Amino acid sequence: MFGMRRLVLTALAACALAACAPVQSSAAQEENSTVTITLTRGPCFGTCPVYRVSIRETGEVVYVGEQFVNVRGEQRAQISPQAVQALIARFDEIGFENLQDEYRAPVSDNPTFTITLERNGVSKTVVDYAGIGAGMPAAVRALEDEIDRVAGTARWVLRDGQAVRDRPEH
Repeated sequence: MFGMRRLVLTALAACALAACAPVQSSAAQEENSTVTITLTRGPCFGTCPVYRVSIRETGEVVYVGEQFVNVRGEQRAQISPQAVQALIARFDEIGFENLQDEYRAPVSDNPTFTITLERNGVSKTVVDYAGIGAGMPAAVRALEDEIDRVAGTARWVLRDGQAVRDRPEH
């Protein structure tokens, strides 16, 4: 009997402690969220720059250049977390999470652009292959350019304002 009373009291104490545990506010949950924005620009039949850039909510930028870019390989930079938050707000303004997964026009010789937003463990990707011709909102193309601008990819992709031709490695 005494053992049972102790068990019940222990269980009640545990329940009381759980009920008194602080509940994390939605603002605190957002602060603990993880966000990664990735833009990939793929090849075309010409000299389109081929690279990937990712931006984390902390402001960390990771660029990987592949072809027809000024800098090949991985580069890292830091931008302000406020710039990242403004970029995330653009995703929300255009309703990114409600867009189609792909916009593909029936044409050839175009690069494929892919935007991925990972937020709180949920990932949404939109593929743009001449997407304006397939009904893609112009806001998506503007978002692609905004990601490049915020990440500062021009420092790695362009030389004198133009993409560079791939040079054979010796």
